[in-house]
Parts: sequence; C-alpha cells; structure tokens
Amino acid sequence: MSDQIKKKFEELIATGTQLVPQGGFDFSGYNARLQNKYLEWRKSCLEMLEAVGPIGFPYKNKILGDQNGGFFFQSSAQLILHGMHEMYEKLKSSPDLGAAAPPPPVTETPTQAPGGARVLKPPPKSAAAPPPPQPAAPTAPANNKVYVVSEPNDPLLTQLSQFLSEIGVEDIPLTRNEGQMLMLDTIPERTDVRFAFFVVNSSDLSFAMFEIGHFVGKLGKGHV
Repeated sequence: MSDQIKKKFEELIATGTQLVPQGGFDFSGYNARLQNKYLEWRKSCLEMLEAVGPIGFPYKNKILGDQNGGFFFQSSAQLILHGMHEMYEKLKSSPDLGAAAPPPPVTETPTQAPGGARVLKPPPKSAAAPPPPQPAAPTAPANNKVYVVSEPNDPLLTQLSQFLSEIGVEDIPLTRNEGQMLMLDTIPERTDVRFAFFVVNSSDLSFAMFEIGHFVGKLGKGHV
C-alpha cells in the first residue's frame, strides 16, 4: 500500500467518524443540511475502494447496493465507514494487496430496484454516465408546527428544537415554570398544529399527566 493511499484512507476514515453521528434516521428523514458534504465523502470512499483493486470491490458493491442510495442516513454512513475501516486494516496487514495507482473517478446512475427501493449501481464501462443525482430537500408539510412543552432552561429543549429545525418543523414553545402547571385554558386553538412534544423532569410529573391528557384530547391519540 502506497503512502498516498494510506494517507487518503486515514483522511476519509477521520471525516466519516465525524459525519456518521450527524446522519438522519428512518423516522426523521435524511440530513439535507449536510447532504452535499456526505455525497462528496461517499464518492471519495468509492474511488479509493476502486483504486485498491479487486479486494475493494465487495465493499464498493455493498455501498452501491445500499437501499438508501445516496441520501445521508446514519446507517448508510456507518456502512461506508465500517467498510473503509476493514479495508484499511487489510491493507496494513498485507500491503501488497493494494494497487499503487491513483484512484479513478467513480460515477453512478440511479436505477429502480424491485419493490420501489432506490439503489445506485455502476454504469456499463463503455457508456458515459451522468453525474450523481442531487436529492431535493424534503418538503415540509402544510401543518408543520408542533407544541413543545418544557421549562425554559432544560438542556434537552435545545436538542429537541435543533432536531425539529433540521427536519423542517417549526416548534411553538409553551413554557412552564418549575413545579407549576400550564395555564391550559389560555392556549389558543390552532388548526396548523397537529403534534405536541413534552420535555419532563421529576418535579413536573404530577402536572405533566394532566397536560398530556389535555393535548391528547385536543390533538388525538398518537400525536403527543
């Protein structure tokens, strides 16, 4: 394994280690904010797996066969990072396995897999392929607002607000003071709010049960 390839693998593994925790989930959608950065990293990893020769092809094919295609989900990024780690360790233990040539470009074209799953596969060698598709950012639904009930300085509130912002949902804060119940009668009726989130600690439990019951009655079961 040449020093050039070794250094490139180490750089890609370091980048992937930072990216993986920021990937999206099935219930929240892919991370559109970092989608372009993920696609650039993913393409570089495919190029390196191509560069090391046949030993890298199984890992490359696993990435190309991922059911999430080129979208930035945490599971997809973890699949790539795991393959890069394994390949790097194999090349360290047996340096002659890796090719010394610089990595060729990797291009992909979208295909429709059976059952509707979107899978990216390499094009025929003789055919010119278009650049990888850039997935459109998710469109927020019309009713994209939710109530968020919490104390104003709860650290979990910041994390929840950031998550909602990333998936295109606007939070409407309903702030309670510690040990006090919300004034439920003063909350106006809104047709654009369909869900409510609660951030609760031990001192709020007795009040939260009443509040949760109130919102279940207003918004429906499964919306709180």
